[in-house]
Amino acid sequence: MSQGPVAGISVLIVDDDTYLADVFQPILEGAGFYVETAATGIQALSKAESTPFKLVIADLKLPDIQGNELSRYLKEMIPGVSVILLNGASRMQKDEKASDKILKKPIDPLELLRASNSLSSNM
Repeated sequence: MSQGPVAGISVLIVDDDTYLADVFQPILEGAGFYVETAATGIQALSKAESTPFKLVIADLKLPDIQGNELSRYLKEMIPGVSVILLNGASRMQKDEKASDKILKKPIDPLELLRASNSLSSNM
């Protein structure tokens, strides 16, 4: 089911809500992305050491590190990585500029797929 520029692009979903990762992973894989998941920022950084992810989708509120901090670390580790932050708060924080896109929870899976496709087309 791979199509277009997304085929084989590696994506990391970082969210302590395993339900969210379980919903988004098959959708992105169905579109041709290679997807891994992590429940914490530390797990994400560890996985990023061995896999040069092109796209990271991370919750802003993680149990061990803020998503915007994780984004900055990942952008230092992996040149050219794109980051989508997921925000469940009613107001956006100024420091979320560390991301390439911010999506507000609850996330429509099709909106996430559109954002992922859009960012991956620039890779």
